[in-house]
Amino acid sequence: MMPGLAAFDMDGTLIQGRLVFALADRFGLSGRVTEIQSSGMPGHEQTKAIAALFEGLTKKDVQDAIESIPLVKNCEQAIAKLKENGCKIGIISDSYTVAAGSVADRLQLDFVAANELEIIGNKITGKVGMPLGWEQIGCFCKISVCKRYHLEKFAHKFGVPIENTLAIGDTKSDICMVQRAGVGIAFMPKDAEIAKATNKIIRDSDLLKVLEFAA
Repeated sequence: MMPGLAAFDMDGTLIQGRLVFALADRFGLSGRVTEIQSSGMPGHEQTKAIAALFEGLTKKDVQDAIESIPLVKNCEQAIAKLKENGCKIGIISDSYTVAAGSVADRLQLDFVAANELEIIGNKITGKVGMPLGWEQIGCFCKISVCKRYHLEKFAHKFGVPIENTLAIGDTKSDICMVQRAGVGIAFMPKDAEIAKATNKIIRDSDLLKVLEFAA
């Protein structure tokens, strides 16, 4: 099945790292980010708490951080191959639009869903707009960007049947998207939950391997 639409997670899937930690490392905030992520609070509450840590940083700080993270091996080649076959391609991420949009522009992708950091006068206020979506469809994820909801939304927008969609992610936050897609792939899985969510697993850090499941 050559997909009509492919949705990629960003951190750890399209790029070799995680934007939140690349940014936090620069400003001595990594320990506090880790505390929040291990707190047990719902994902969308974690997103609020982490965004608050970045109050006072600038848009350029975020852009510099995302530009410091290299793309995953053969990322551009895999995207190009999917495009050749007429596939709509985008990012569905619980990172920030200012970062995901930068990656999408670089790869010339068709859509982006992510959290919106509030930036006033080039300064991050610490507030964040979350698209959510799980509350509308009863999804279990409870994270700031329900990836299942946005996969369905973009499939509808581009007129692609859900069975002709491809979803690729690496952590438990991607499970609802990976399970809903026609083909769901765990790419270099970072936790046991995502590895158990699908029998299509890529353990080699080479995005061209995705095409083996999309042929």
